[in-house]
Amino acid sequence: MIFLVPLIEEALSLIKPQMSISLGGGSNVAKLASAIVSQSHLNLTICTPSEATKKYCESLGLAITNTDEISHIDLAFDGCDSLDTNLNALKSNGGIHLFEKINAELADEYIILAPFQRVTKQLSPQIPLTLEIMEKALIPIQKALEQLHLKHEVRLAKEIAGYARTPSGNLLIDCYSSNWDNIININNSLTQLNGVVATSFFEDLVTLAITFDELGNIHKFRKED
Repeated sequence: MIFLVPLIEEALSLIKPQMSISLGGGSNVAKLASAIVSQSHLNLTICTPSEATKKYCESLGLAITNTDEISHIDLAFDGCDSLDTNLNALKSNGGIHLFEKINAELADEYIILAPFQRVTKQLSPQIPLTLEIMEKALIPIQKALEQLHLKHEVRLAKEIAGYARTPSGNLLIDCYSSNWDNIININNSLTQLNGVVATSFFEDLVTLAITFDELGNIHKFRKED
């Protein structure tokens, strides 16, 4: 756990007084939230796309503002499952990518906090491209995925015998390919399907990635203008 401290210090150094910040999901963002508790002098406005992060922040005594009450975010911090060297990301496991994208688009800087090994030349095929879809569109979307030769499965809930549901009540479909060389075109095709609400592919949204290796060294990747 000690090797995470430099990562949090690096993230904290970016936060200035009176800023509006977004805290996404994941363990690293949770650690950042814990560190922010001792920085009350910053007088931050904090929002989050994550119900779990909201609950955790409130347990720490941090006030959370609803995102729909904020028109601008200075810094949005988030985790990811896979990141390529062009700073395109897959954010699939959490299943809240719709709200994460909304916050990312509101932010001046969208900053990923992640282990160094998650940054690879191409996105990892072990991580699915996840679709949030309306349930009534399930069958035609599945047919379209078959035509694109994508293996896919509707995500199941962990607690009950049924489908996993997003905060909006929609379904999640995890799509797999042998590689993601053509993910931009695949994603563009999928987003045009009726019933697809959002995908977990984040293209041209990440502006900075702060990563840490097993020795605790910090590696930063910034989006070139």
